[in-house]
Amino acid sequence: MDGSPPRPLVRRAREEDAPAIAAVVVDALSDKYGPALGRAAVHGVEGLVRRDIREGTTTSRYWVAEVEGRVAGGIHLVLADERGAGAVRALAAAVGWPRALRAVLVFSLLGSGHVARDEGYIDELGVAEWARRRGVASALLTACEREARRAGKRRLTLWVTSDNDAARPLYERYGFREARRRRWVIGRLVFGAPGAIFMEMSLPPR
Repeated sequence: MDGSPPRPLVRRAREEDAPAIAAVVVDALSDKYGPALGRAAVHGVEGLVRRDIREGTTTSRYWVAEVEGRVAGGIHLVLADERGAGAVRALAAAVGWPRALRAVLVFSLLGSGHVARDEGYIDELGVAEWARRRGVASALLTACEREARRAGKRRLTLWVTSDNDAARPLYERYGFREARRRRWVIGRLVFGAPGAIFMEMSLPPR
């Protein structure tokens, strides 16, 4: 044995993974889910993840990465526009209508807009703090790249806040490049970030 840490095992997420995915994602993306859902963030995200895994099989994919049998990270790839009224109802069932409607308003500030036919959009990527710098994020991105290619997509895209100095270099090393920036006043007040960067990676045919 060489003493190196175990490599992450990436697999498609199951509905029973929803609590673990929600906990990891909310912790990693607290600047997004905290303002939207407050103390109910984990419960609300769990409801959305369950709904996406159960009903979004033709429009999106969820993967988890396991390290030593523990969920170390999760990623959500959107292949077509989704999360309409059904997602709002799932969120309301988890946290109640007042909090759900407030969350929808907050999420709208981060909205990715229309997902183009040639695009695979990474809606969220979260890695548990204990599992960082162990290749988890790269393994999850690889799963997305493979699935996007299989689905005939020509590019992978994502948004990242402009002050996220940990995630941006990771995406650049993987092959993403800045396509455009969004500066916001309300976003700075709500999320504490000066703006967001839209990043893109081309997927030329092999």
